[in-house]
Amino acid sequence: MIAEVGSYLGRSTRAMADNTSGVIYAVDTWKGTLADEKFPKEPHEGYFLDEFTKNLGDHLWNGTVKALRMTSLEAAAAFSGDGTRFGFIFIDGDHSYESVRNDILAWRPLLEKGGTISGHDFDIGGYPGVVQAVRELIAPVPNQVGGSSLWYLET
Repeated sequence: MIAEVGSYLGRSTRAMADNTSGVIYAVDTWKGTLADEKFPKEPHEGYFLDEFTKNLGDHLWNGTVKALRMTSLEAAAAFSGDGTRFGFIFIDGDHSYESVRNDILAWRPLLEKGGTISGHDFDIGGYPGVVQAVRELIAPVPNQVGGSSLWYLET
C-alpha cells in the first residue's frame, strides 16, 4: 500500500498508479494553490479535485487510487487508529517547515518495516522548510534519486 500526502492534480499519483499493482491512498484537501498562472483566477469550488479526478479517472474507477479529501494529519490519525501500515509513503504537501515536519512525524510511524518514506522538492531552492525538516528528521544528507529533488529513506 502507498500513501501520497499532497496529490494536487495527480501528476505523481499517475506516475505511481501506472507503475504499481498496489493501492494508492491520495491524501489532499484539494483546496489548491493559485501560484501557477495556468489556473483560473477564481476557480470554482471543487476545481482542483475535479482536475485530479479527470487526470486519474481510470485508476479511481478500478480502485488503484483512493482519494481521501482531508488534511494530512487527519488521514495519518485515521490510519494510525486502524493499524494500517504502508510500504511506501510519499510526502509532497505543504512545503513549509512546520507542515513537512508534522507530515514526517505523523506518517513515519505508519511505515511498515522494510518500507520507504520519500518526498519531493528537497534542495532545489525555494523550499527551505523542506530542506530543514528533512535534514532534522531523516538525515543531514538524505538519500536522493540521482540529481533530482526527490529524497528517500529505506527502513
